[in-house]
Amino acid sequence: MPVLHSIIHKIDKKPDGSPAILHRSGAELDESQARDDLISRLNESYNAKTGKAWGFFHAESGAHPLSGWLSKYLDGTDDFSEFSGNAVEHLTMLMEESNLSIGSNVLFCHYLQGMTDYLVIALVQETEAVLMTDGLALMPIRRLDLDRIQLAARINLSEWKSNPASRQYISFIKGKNGRKVSEYFRDFIGAQEGVGTDQAKPAPCSRHSVTSLKAKTSARIQLARRPTHLSAMRWSRRSSASQSPSTSYPKCSMTISQRRLPTSSAIRITACRLRSRQTKRL
Repeated sequence: MPVLHSIIHKIDKKPDGSPAILHRSGAELDESQARDDLISRLNESYNAKTGKAWGFFHAESGAHPLSGWLSKYLDGTDDFSEFSGNAVEHLTMLMEESNLSIGSNVLFCHYLQGMTDYLVIALVQETEAVLMTDGLALMPIRRLDLDRIQLAARINLSEWKSNPASRQYISFIKGKNGRKVSEYFRDFIGAQEGVGTDQAKPAPCSRHSVTSLKAKTSARIQLARRPTHLSAMRWSRRSSASQSPSTSYPKCSMTISQRRLPTSSAIRITACRLRSRQTKRL
């Protein structure tokens, strides 16, 4: 998953109506293993999220300017730093208008997945952690909390440009704390829902589910083929009903299915019948 461009800005804001403070980064993230691991973990966390919605851009306007800035970046008019700077300034303004929002680190990343271009924008909070030093001492640190991402969006840039009529090239997390909390972020993206929640990309069948289905099917087939005690009793009743009423064999029991009798048992039954017939003649 090659990372083409990535940058992190920071917005300080408390949910008490106080003004938001933007700390704009002056440069993109340097190419490193740490950066690649960060983006990889971000994607894993985003893919694991449930309750995502799918949609497409509103028409470019003063209320929804992100698609216009994104087009300028893709056309080469603006670089990635300029695009993300314009976008995060607009996001800061929307945060100030929303009393429920809180500050966050804002991550922008343009990467390739196969032959497809993606842009992911995520608000990532910080959390406390503990690091062990070389001297075996504990040192408290703050890290990016990639496991609890509540607001994020991913744009399929290739589909957007090649198929403008598509209604599902944007996916975004709707948020667990109600629509009002995440509404400002959806307005920032400029997305409108085109497909119901989690309906555009159904989850693929796992290997375990396929194996389980095969095992259940095989078990049902074996159960259908297995002779049951009830079926043996029904066959025995039909066999007894088909015999002549005048014929009786007092010394022989015919309640056992003759289909499964061994050869020696069949011989004894035949001999028993012959003795009974000879007795009647006498």
